[in-house]
Formats: sequence, structure tokens, C-alpha cells
Amino acid sequence: MLMKKISILCCMVLAAAMFFCGVQAHAAETTILTGKVNTTVTRFPNVHFNGIVDKVLVQPGEHVTSGQPIFRYVLQDEARRTLQREVNQGANTESMEAQILDLSRQLSQARAQYNKARSLAASGLGSSQASDRQQFEVKSLEDRIELLKESIKKAQDNFDIRMKELSGYFETEISEGTTLPEYLYLKSPIDGYVLSVDPIMNPGAIFGAGATPISIGQMDPMVIQVPVYESEVSFLKVGDTATVEIPSLNNKSFTANIIKIAWASNQMGVAEASYFNVELSVPNPNLELKPGFKAVVRFRLK
Repeated sequence: MLMKKISILCCMVLAAAMFFCGVQAHAAETTILTGKVNTTVTRFPNVHFNGIVDKVLVQPGEHVTSGQPIFRYVLQDEARRTLQREVNQGANTESMEAQILDLSRQLSQARAQYNKARSLAASGLGSSQASDRQQFEVKSLEDRIELLKESIKKAQDNFDIRMKELSGYFETEISEGTTLPEYLYLKSPIDGYVLSVDPIMNPGAIFGAGATPISIGQMDPMVIQVPVYESEVSFLKVGDTATVEIPSLNNKSFTANIIKIAWASNQMGVAEASYFNVELSVPNPNLELKPGFKAVVRFRLK
């Protein structure tokens, strides 16, 4: 009877131990981390001149396409004078063209002298050295003229590129001598959605060149980065799936895929724990996810 009780007790202990180990094994299969939702690409287009706000043409959440005007402004007085002077001056190649005319006259004279020296050398009345010197002078003048022509072409090409650039800012064709229009436009550099508009960019506000009044982001898919502990990161690989819960959306679940795993820890100090950034991609066709949403990520460690 005693042996039977001992046997039953052993079975109960063994079963309890197996259950406890099973619970531990099950718990070890999942790791839970938190991160923030972000856009795959975010751009902050900047204005190129000192200006004054006229009108913001878009609102947060609005879809925009690449090249679409999103912000209208006018130049500050000094910026307008400087830019108008640049347009009026053109490629500014007059001095180089004058040099070519002068060198061309010298070249005509040098060629005449070379032909004369060559004839004298051929008839034995002059030296070949004199003919060679004249030939070198002709070649030197020709090279200088060619270099100036190349410089003029580069200057003209650069000016044409600049006029094309300004035409994009003003939304109308700008060429040498054009009187600049009143308004300039900042355009979206990508297809995406307006994420934010600087609240100080009200009509009449003054800003400097380089200001970034509007941010544009691509929102499908979205990305999440989470730090994974060193003992767990080796169980993950690119392509693995994870479950993402968004507390702001009543813990709605999304399926994410691992797209990047860092090969270097965030912290390299010996006394500090090592974590590795893992980046996940989350489809967002309905634009439910917003940049900055907190995300709870559950990995199944294989």
C-alpha cells in the first residue's frame, strides 16, 4: 500500500514538473517588445530663398504627388533683387567672347607670319627654326581660343540649367532678362501624404532659405524598429513574421515581416546589455497606422 502511494506521489510530482517545464518552454517561445510606428520614407523639402509666406496649399493627411505645389511664397526684397540681377546678367560670357575676338585677330597675323616663314624656309632664305616658332605660336593661339569656347559653352549650359531650376520654382518659364513673377512654389519631392505643417507658417510670416515648412511621408507599408536582446536575436531571421498590436487602435493586430536585423549592438560597453535593432514592415493599405503610434511586437522564437 505504501509503495502504491509513493508511486502515485512520484507520478504527480513528475506530471507537475512536466507541466511546469512545458509552461516555461511555451513562455520562452514568445518575446514581447515595444516600438513606434514610422514611415518608410519621410522627406522635408526646403525652400531655397529668404521669403514671406503667402499660402500653404495642403493640409496634414492630404495625399500629394511628386512635383505638386504644396506651399506658395514671395521673395524678400533683397532676395528678389539678387535673383533678378542673376537673371538679367545671363551667362555673363561677354568678356570671354571679347577675348576670343582679340585672339582671333592675333591668330590671323600669326598664320600670315607662319606662312611667310615657311615659304622662306622652303626657298632657303629663312631658317626652319623661325618657321617652327611661328607654327608653335599659331597652335598656342588656337588652343587658347578653343579653351575659351569650351568655357563659354559651360557657362551657358550652367545658366540654362539654372533657368530651368528657377522655372520650376516659379511655375513659369524663366529666361535671360525675364521679369520674375510674384510667387514661387515649394513642391513635393515624392508621392506620399502630408505628415505635418509648421504652425508658424502663416500668411505674412518671414522665413529664411533652407526652411522646411512641410513634411511628406510614404505610409504604405509602415516600419517599426524594436531592440531585441542578444540572447534572442539569433533566433530571428529576415522574412520571419511577427504580430503587432496597436494600443491606440484598441489593440488591433497586424502581421509584420522582419526586413532588417542589425549586426552590431546598440551598446558596445561591457557593463551594458546588448540589444540589436530589428526592423519590421507592416502593410498599411487603409492608412490606419500613423507615425508615432506605440506598437507591441510579439515574436515567436524558433
